[in-house]
Amino acid sequence: MWIRLKNIQVYAYHGAHAHEREHGARFEIDVELEAELDRAVESDSLENTIDYVKVQKAVLGVSGAKPFHLIESLANAIAVKMLDEFPVRETIVRVRKPGVSAGAVLDTVEVECRKTKS
Repeated sequence: MWIRLKNIQVYAYHGAHAHEREHGARFEIDVELEAELDRAVESDSLENTIDYVKVQKAVLGVSGAKPFHLIESLANAIAVKMLDEFPVRETIVRVRKPGVSAGAVLDTVEVECRKTKS
């Protein structure tokens, strides 16, 4: 079963350029978690599933722990945290940076990181 948290919004100080790390920007983060949740379905109990509040707190913790130069590195760090902290088999993390000035008009830049527990 998949659990998806879509569009977690954070204000953080990530970026390749010094002014991005100084002034900060809004980032949007999606987290998908694949896990065996039969016990949760049968028990209908929060203690047998993955607590969405804890997932969101973990994402905020990684994002706020240090400034990343690349959103690729941020997505990877969040994915590693998901595998380490939660009983999941696979995770997909997407990080979007809206309003990026890349010499053309574009809505957002997004990276996706997929990791599986070995």
